[in-house]
Formats: sequence, C-alpha cells, structure tokens
Amino acid sequence: MNGRFGLVQKQNGTGVPLESINLQVDVQGFTAHVLATMKYTNKDENPIEAIYIFPLDEQSAVCGFQATIDGRTIVAEIQEKQEARDTYDDAISSGQSAFLLEESDESSDIFQISVGNLPPKTEAIVELRFVTELAVESEGRVVFALPTVLNPRFSPQDSAASLSTQIPRAAVVDSPYLFEFEMRVKAISAISEITSSSNALKVEIDEDDRSQAKVTLAEAHKFNKDVVVHILTREPFKPQAIVEDGVKIEGKEDKEGFMASPVVMLNFFPEFKSSESSDKGEFVFVVDRSGSMSGSNNNSAKETLLLFLKSLPDGCYFNVVGFGSSYQTLFKSSQLYNDKNVEKATDLAESMQADLGGTEILAPLEWVFSQPLVKGHPRQLFLLTDGEVGNTQQVIDLVQKHSATVRCFTFGIGSGASTALVKGVARAGKGTAEFVTAQEDRLQAKVIKTLKSALQPVISDVNVAWDLAKGWTVHQIPSSLPPLFSGDRLVVYGVLNASQNANEGGHNQVRLQGMFGNDEKMDHAITFSTPLTTNTRDIGLGTKGNVLVHQLAAKSLIQVKQDDHSETRSSGKGFEEAKTSIISISKSANVVSKFTSFVAVDKDSNQPVSGPLRKHVVRIPSYGCMGPQAMCYSMPTSMCVTKAKGGFPLKSRKKAVPDEHVLGASLAPSSAPKAKSKGFFSLPSLFGFSTKAPPPAAASVSMAAGRPPVYAILDFDDTDESSDDESLRRHNDKSFAKNLSDQFMNASPLLYGCPPPAPAQSQKKKDGPAVLQLIMLQKASGSWELTDQLVSLCGASRDALIKGCPKEISVDTSEGKLLWATALALVLLMGKFLDQKDEWEMIAEKATSG
Repeated sequence: MNGRFGLVQKQNGTGVPLESINLQVDVQGFTAHVLATMKYTNKDENPIEAIYIFPLDEQSAVCGFQATIDGRTIVAEIQEKQEARDTYDDAISSGQSAFLLEESDESSDIFQISVGNLPPKTEAIVELRFVTELAVESEGRVVFALPTVLNPRFSPQDSAASLSTQIPRAAVVDSPYLFEFEMRVKAISAISEITSSSNALKVEIDEDDRSQAKVTLAEAHKFNKDVVVHILTREPFKPQAIVEDGVKIEGKEDKEGFMASPVVMLNFFPEFKSSESSDKGEFVFVVDRSGSMSGSNNNSAKETLLLFLKSLPDGCYFNVVGFGSSYQTLFKSSQLYNDKNVEKATDLAESMQADLGGTEILAPLEWVFSQPLVKGHPRQLFLLTDGEVGNTQQVIDLVQKHSATVRCFTFGIGSGASTALVKGVARAGKGTAEFVTAQEDRLQAKVIKTLKSALQPVISDVNVAWDLAKGWTVHQIPSSLPPLFSGDRLVVYGVLNASQNANEGGHNQVRLQGMFGNDEKMDHAITFSTPLTTNTRDIGLGTKGNVLVHQLAAKSLIQVKQDDHSETRSSGKGFEEAKTSIISISKSANVVSKFTSFVAVDKDSNQPVSGPLRKHVVRIPSYGCMGPQAMCYSMPTSMCVTKAKGGFPLKSRKKAVPDEHVLGASLAPSSAPKAKSKGFFSLPSLFGFSTKAPPPAAASVSMAAGRPPVYAILDFDDTDESSDDESLRRHNDKSFAKNLSDQFMNASPLLYGCPPPAPAQSQKKKDGPAVLQLIMLQKASGSWELTDQLVSLCGASRDALIKGCPKEISVDTSEGKLLWATALALVLLMGKFLDQKDEWEMIAEKATSG
C-alpha cells in the first residue's frame, strides 16, 4: 500500500493528504487476516474523484471493503465487473458519493480503489480486508509479506498499456501522516523467534503461551520496500489441518452451497530421501536486464546467478540468456559445464548491467523453448526478474504450453516484484518460486534450495486419499495436484458434505501419496475431526476472520478455474461456464475475482454533492531508470561485457579481513602438533584451531573427472594412538568414500574449538562476501587451486601454508597442489562458515564426490 504518495489530482498533481494508515494483522498458523484502514481528507473547495492503485500478493483474497463519510458507513457489495462500473458511474453522475474496488484486468496482483464524489472539506475512512496463505521458506520460517511498492510494468508494443504506467507523474504529498502496524500471532507451536528483513520490530512473546505474540514496528516504515516478517517456531514443519464450520452470510445467496458446507485446510510438508540423485541436466538461466533492474536489483540478480553457476554439478549443460527490449545469449546453444565455459559465464555475471531497455520476456522464452533438447539432460529453466511486465498471462500461457518438456523455477528480484508473474510461471512450469529483496539475508539458502529441487527426482502421481467418517464426502481443491519436491509445502482444501446420517465429530484421515525415484513411495498422513454439528452458522457480512478458510478455499478454486480457462487460451462454451462458476463463487464467498468487483454507493446522503468534479490518482513512484513515460526506451541495448583479466572475478568486492578469533593471528607451522601416524595430518592446528580430542573426520577430494578419488584423512585428536597404517591416504572403495564424506560433512562445530558464532545479522554482514569469494574460486570439477585469493582468505602466508602441508601430499605435483588447496578450502568452509552450511553444502559435495 504505497501510502507515501497519497491521492493526487490527475490534472495538476494537487495532493489529497493521507492522514493515517493502520494495519491490523492476525496470523493463524499458515494464514493471515489483514484489516487495512486508510484515512484521507479532501481539503479542496470542490468534490473530487480519487483513484488509488496498490499491489497485493496474487494469493490474497480481498474479502471486504467499506467506506465511512461524515459518520455514514457504506458497506460494498460484489457485482459483476461491468455492472459494478456502471453502478459506480451512475452514482457519481447523480451526485452521490461512491466507491469501487476491482482487480486489474492485466494482473491478479494489482488492485484499484476509486473514490467518487468525495465532498469538499470532508474526511473519508476506507477499510479493506483480505486473507492470505503465508509462504514457508527455508528452515521452516513462516513469512508474512505486505507489498508496499508498485513499480510501473512494461507492456509490449502489441498489447494494451499497463494500468501502472498510465498514472501521470505528480508531486509527492508533503503532509505528515501516521503509519501503524500491529500483528498478533497464533503459531502452530512455540515461537523461537520473530524477525524482519525490512523493519526493526518490537516483539512481545506471551510467556504463558509461547505460541502467541504481538509484533509492532520499532521505527517508522519507509515505503521503498515491502514489510516482511519471518516467524520461526520450534516445530516449523508440523502438518496442520484447520476445519471451519459451514456458514450463512447475511444477505448473501449461496447457489452452489459452497459457504454452507464445512471446509478443511490441509498443510503438508512432505520430506523424503531418495536413493537417486542426478548430476545430469540442462540448466538455462534467463536473467532480466531491463532498466527497472538497475541498482540493488541488478546486484541481487548477479549474486543469485553466480551462486547458481558455481553450484551446478560437473557434467551438466548450461546457458545464460539476458533480456530487455532484446535478448542476448551467452552461447548459441547450451554448453558442457567445464572450467572454460564457467569462466565465461562468471565473467558475464560479474559485469552484467541493467542495460537492455524494456521488459520483453516472451521472445527469450520462445527462443529457449525452440532449442533442441540435450538428450539425457532434462531441461530446467531459471527465470530471474523483477516481474515488471504488463502481459503476465501471455507469459504464463507460453510456459504452460511447454511444461511437458521444461520445468521452470522463478526468482522474483527486489521489492515490488510481480507475485502474479513469478508464482504464475512457477506454477505453470511445475517448479518453485522464491523472492529476493535488496535486504535479503538468506539469498544463498534460497538459491541452493531451488537448485536441489531441480536436481532431485520430482514426486509424481501426487494424490490425496480421503478416509472420512461415515456419511461424509469431499470436493477437493485443487482436484489435480502439481508435482512436488522434498520439503515443499502443499496446501489442499476440502469442501465437506454430509448426508442426513453423517457422524458428527467423527475421525478422519487424509494421506498424501506419490511416487519418486525407482518406484519409491511417499506417504504422509494428517488426521482431523469432522464438525460437531452439520448446521450452518449465521454471521454478518465482513465478520472478522470467521470465514477465513472458506474464503481462501474460494480464492484457490477461482485461481484454478482462471488458470484452466484463460481468455488467451480458451473461448466458447467451456470458458463461459468457468466464468459463470467463478462469478457465483465470488459472490457467495464475498471474494473479488477477475470478473467481479466491490461497489458501494452513499444513498443515504441528505443532498447530492455539487460542484465541478476533479479527478485524483495515486502517484506511482519510480525506481532505477524510469523516465517520463515510466519506461526505459533510451537505454542502450548492447551487452557491455568485458572479460576479467586475471585476478578474482568479483572485482567490486573487497578482500575479506581474516577473522582472528577463527583462523588465529599466528599461523606458524611450528605451532602445529606433529602428526603421529603415517597417512594422517592435522589441518585445524595449521589454522590455529585448538584440538581438544573431538571425533575424527575425513574428506574425499575428487581431483578431476575420470580419475580415482583421493581421500585425505584429517586426525583432530593429537592424543589418539589407535590409528594405524590400515587407514590409507588413497582408497577406491565407494562405501569407504561415502563414510569419510559423511563424517566430514556432519562434523560438529566443536571440531574446531571455535568460539560461538556472532549473531546472525552481524555475522552475515562480516562473513557474507568472504564465503562467496571462496565459493567463486572453486573450479568446475569441484577442486580449488592455491591462488593468491585462497591464500588471502586463509589469513596466512603462502610459505606457512606450504610448510604446513603434510608429507603425504606432495605440493611439487599439480595433483598434490589441487588436493592440498581443496582440503584448505573445505576446512575454511567447515571452520569459519559452518553456520552457513546450507549455502555451501552443494559446493562441498561437489568437492568431496568420487
């Protein structure tokens, strides 16, 4: 809700001062109910028509709208979109105050409020209610995100201009205003922490019931970024079933009986360990380089792409496509993942600029889909964009058309990224969607999570088996389920129907089933009880939260029907039937859809509003290179790539300062305990770590493709005399290799005798660039070379590192140098960045694979 710019006059930019915004958020498990109250005052001498455009997450269901003028409250009703517009136009033509709220025709995540005939010297209080499903990110953090930025969206030449670009630029409102935000949390288990990547928070956890908390802002919110709150509980992946009794809303017709039936919301978190993992695949990265990506968005895209490139498995194929008004490809076709090609790609990523003009996303996607598939390497497409396009549905339809041969994973970059595009493409492409902001503190984790999903076998033939109490049946939403990845959350709704002899309060079990790998089965169960009564409850329109599950289920069903019967793909009888059904569900559930709108008319005013009507609209902020037409046509279209000439590719980053508490200031070889058994050496002592008899660990280091692996045994116990010559430095047994790698990867932080890590925020600020630098130095095969950059990251002199090399490894040979450098890099990761293991786990696996 971009309140910073208030309401302004379309003709001359005169402001309608925004006096206050109040947001009341109620979080219940994986759902939220939001009441947004906005107060405006028309200080003009004439009545005005005010237009307010704002973004919402595409999964949000707008379910209530009312306005209060001079003490009179007008509750809006849902009508078909054109009928609502006619009602609104007739009202303001008659001098009545009227209000209209509608979803944009171009995208399901943009809404517009029209306030017609707001009398002079009058205050208007507008209330908007919506409910939403909450995303669950890595580590099980439940995420509430309130969009507060709406960026102008580019429309191709052959399509209608985006609503967000038709707003004239006007002066910013100077009047002070009040922004209030309060969140009440009822989590599924005890709360561990509540944090934010966008705002400083004041968090009060209930000491008597630690599953409840109150959250407010500790400082004023700035409207150049979204409000994002992360909630972490002690049992973050606990399955949940929420049952809501059937209801009857006063004044609402329920033709399909949707609201009168009980509804259950199921939240699954299926996890499995497959015996199969694949290093095969073709990975195509389609990166937005339009003008709107300039600044922090471009930096986030660079870092995301670099992490992807360095985490890919050896032996795959890949390509990079940059797009704006035109598109450019790194290779004419996808190439083998090797050091030469990776160096070209990282050079491109590091020098990448937002210099390709507007956001023409269809052409590069069409090019990718037209390329011949690489036999034996399933194609995976990764789209990195801020989503500022006006032809969202065309893009989603194109991805849907090719979903049988290409899986699509999406990253929404920056505040204001279109949730409709980013989530819609992922949904159509049977992939996953992630969002990364400039303040993101878990970027690497999101990259690795997405890449793991792309490499793992997908769970197919997903279905839900309902074992219900006697007399109950169910209508499932959605009826057909998408492919799943381990750890993903799946939300399923069930509309329950009871016969006359149905058991009330009966026991039910729902099983989520699927297949993956070599005929491996997935089976997860949730139990719940049916309602204690089959009678419906009578409630008033807009009752807070009482129909949250019904309205979320209605939104899900509407989304399914809209996806299945898009106007760009369907027409005729099937589409008209779907449209009729959507309108019926929308009206009965009081949820806005693509074909319906909220409209309210102040019919009780004593006299019509008179005087010349002036129009006002919200001023859309511009970020990056937005010009007078809210587009970037003047931007150059050349790629402007310069190849790095030696040195570390991240030229814009400063070299990391060694952490004296971790690596130690004095690293002389004489300070290291001597190895006692042939084939053993102690790496931690070389780095200055204390060794206090922790468990042993080991790593298998793959030298190059086609060569036998080399295993370096790391003995951290300088008092253990049990080791003997049977523990060899070289070994070709795969089970032995796996055992060594597992020990190394699961080593405890105590292994190094390191002090406790600094708090996550300060640690990230200090160590983030260093761990990324270390990752960037890895070769495509998984090994490291003892470069000046690696020596610098170790915080020791080259001579000290060479002298500290055990005699079993000869640094006079190229193989020995690679082995020693790789061992040093792995110990750096394990010792200095263990708290960021989820970010470099795949990097280490590539180094330790046989």
